[in-house]
Amino acid sequence: MYYFTTKQKLMHLFKKNHIIATVSLALVFMFALPLKANPGGFSDEELQSFANAVVQIIAIQQQGQAEMIEKIEDHDMTVQRFNEINMQAQQMPVEEIDMTEEELEAYIKLNEAIEKIQVDMEDVLIKAIEDEDITIEKYEEIMTEYQQNPELQQRIQELME
Repeated sequence: MYYFTTKQKLMHLFKKNHIIATVSLALVFMFALPLKANPGGFSDEELQSFANAVVQIIAIQQQGQAEMIEKIEDHDMTVQRFNEINMQAQQMPVEEIDMTEEELEAYIKLNEAIEKIQVDMEDVLIKAIEDEDITIEKYEEIMTEYQQNPELQQRIQELME
């Protein structure tokens, strides 16, 4: 039979309680992890607003792209040819690009028309984001994290479905 001093009893009790506390704490953390707010530290509301905005943005961009394609084709040019000229125009003066006079005139008009579509689209995109109760700054913050965080990408995809 073992006899413990008061000090030994307290130490034994402390060790026992310490182990129970440690195990309890580990269980709390283990079960709390799935309940973590969201990847990237954003609230559910922020992520839902972001996901809703992304859905709107995709639709707006598709509409804008369709408008641009229509403009290009209305000027008797293919999208491929416009893109070829546009790529070359980024590297050299337009006058040095190998193209016909008609293509040059069409390209200049198209460039202005497409720039206007893009400016108009930008305003619509900003409004779509703000209509989802999220600031542009918060949208950009989430987008930056989204591009780097696969866990956040998966969460956003789930919200978009």
